[in-house]
Amino acid sequence: MGMLGYSPRWRPSAAGPGKDGGDYSRKGSFGFLVLVVLVSNVVSHGVMQVQSRWAQWADKQESWAGGASLYLMDQAANYVRDTRRFEEEVRDIAHRLKIRPEWLMAVMFAESRFDPAVTNARGSGATGLIQFMPFTAEELGVTIEEVAEMDHFEQLDLVYRYLRQVQRQRGSFASLTDLYLGILYPKAVGGDACYALYGCGSTAYKQNSGLDENKDGMVTISDIDQRMKRLFPDAYVLPKP
Repeated sequence: MGMLGYSPRWRPSAAGPGKDGGDYSRKGSFGFLVLVVLVSNVVSHGVMQVQSRWAQWADKQESWAGGASLYLMDQAANYVRDTRRFEEEVRDIAHRLKIRPEWLMAVMFAESRFDPAVTNARGSGATGLIQFMPFTAEELGVTIEEVAEMDHFEQLDLVYRYLRQVQRQRGSFASLTDLYLGILYPKAVGGDACYALYGCGSTAYKQNSGLDENKDGMVTISDIDQRMKRLFPDAYVLPKP
């Protein structure tokens, strides 16, 4: 009869590992497999991010090494010594203004060919990368003579401050044409194509008659738009970022 009153509280399952024990084993294996998959996905994602950043960095280095660079940088190199820094600052300004860096390069080329000391040949007093007018320079806290003495990087700071000021007053620049108007005639930003900036016979027209694309004696937004499209077709077609 054995020991009187003895009743074991637990016995190994008679079913053996094929039933209850097997379920426990399989559940443990499945949980471990899920954990491995999750860890693998996290690691893979991290590796892909590192690879992507490395590829971007490598592409940038290869681009610089191969001579490929930002739109019109080959023209800027005629006056800019540190082209890499210049490109970086142009891109940074464009990012802050929410415009295309190609647009900014185009308007600087149109106004000064990237010569920071150039002055308007027709006597308006406009000077520098985007042809700051004397009264505009004063609004920015400098004289036009001081602008002429600045290097590219000092003037780029003024370019940003001026364009940001125009944005606050006139709204964002939706196109290359808008950006150029922001420099040339801020009141016209966002205006109709027939909006006239300068009329024949005025001093302003004489100083800017080269902008009259159709030679009808008036400089309109349509003229400016056609000029930007003709001179800078690659930048012109780029949408607002």
